[in-house]
Amino acid sequence: MKIGIVTFWNSEDNYGQVLQCYALQRFLRNKGHDAFLVRYSEDKSKSVVKSIFLLPYKVLRLLYMMLFHYEEFVLLNKFRKQKRIRQLENRKHPRQFSLFKNENINSTSVLSEKELFLSPPKADAYIAGSDQIWESANPVYYLQFAPKSARRIAYAPSFGGVKLNRRIACKIKNYLSIFDVITVRERQGIDVCRKLGYNDVLLVPDPTLLLSSVSYNLVARIIPNEDEYLLLYLLGNDMDFDVLNVYQWARKKNLKVKYVASQGRLDQYDKIYPNVDEWLSLIKNAKYVITNSFHGMVFSIIMNKSFVVVPLSGSFSRMNCRVYDTLNMLDLENRVYKDSLDVLLKSIDYNGINLRLEEIRNDISQKFDLWLND
Repeated sequence: MKIGIVTFWNSEDNYGQVLQCYALQRFLRNKGHDAFLVRYSEDKSKSVVKSIFLLPYKVLRLLYMMLFHYEEFVLLNKFRKQKRIRQLENRKHPRQFSLFKNENINSTSVLSEKELFLSPPKADAYIAGSDQIWESANPVYYLQFAPKSARRIAYAPSFGGVKLNRRIACKIKNYLSIFDVITVRERQGIDVCRKLGYNDVLLVPDPTLLLSSVSYNLVARIIPNEDEYLLLYLLGNDMDFDVLNVYQWARKKNLKVKYVASQGRLDQYDKIYPNVDEWLSLIKNAKYVITNSFHGMVFSIIMNKSFVVVPLSGSFSRMNCRVYDTLNMLDLENRVYKDSLDVLLKSIDYNGINLRLEEIRNDISQKFDLWLND
């Protein structure tokens, strides 16, 4: 079956985004399907014109948010600051993500919204997901361009921090009506769907969990054995955690720290800027992993590493739900950082966890057989 996947794909420093894109395609291709990425990109010229036209509305909206939704206003400003930092850092330290994408992800040419609606790429089925593609009411990410003859499936999309005012709720409710199957990756997403009148919604794992370490090892770069090290992987989101703790703990254990930062993380410590395949190898070969990233945590689990995940704080704490959902699913709640990194010294029963993950993969594989052929 020919399957088009619509998801985020164009980041140059978000390892999780690229690997969730890769994982779902690889999972489907392993099942014998001709899966490909639909490389959607918003028309920039249209965006500029639209932005100018909507400028007065945006000014009034910002004033309204400052007065009545200050927390959301603060979060929006933080995201904008992160974006500026990311752009600057990616120019200074390019990670060559395009190399991994070109070698490992089958895709269409870059298509605009107009092109998708006028002439969608031919497929028997289309999948929306994963990632926070439903944070806005963009019709492309709700597969509104897909022909009625095709199957339309939502696999593990996230609503992120979507604000369901009456207008947005009405639009999304209408968009969801075309789907043959709706699944989400967070319990939060189930709640949103129920508010919109959709109760037959499944909670499913992030696509990255659908592949085993064997699959990822095939695309991970081979790095010669070296001294033991601790991998620190941090995003730029707020957390109640001092990075100095990592270096002090590692020094006591006679460990080197390899620090990868992305998505707006800046501080005084030395960092490295690996490509996607190098990043996979860094996790695979690490003795310990400390991260505040959902996908940093996921790949630590897949690679059977001793890890601790630092929860996000403040206005970013809403993003912790997918971390807790996954840890609860695997009985790993004790790997959330509280007050000591010594949790890294506690063993994890990966025999049981690997069996559980294999059961989950088999279950999702069987479900896809039904979803695609029902």
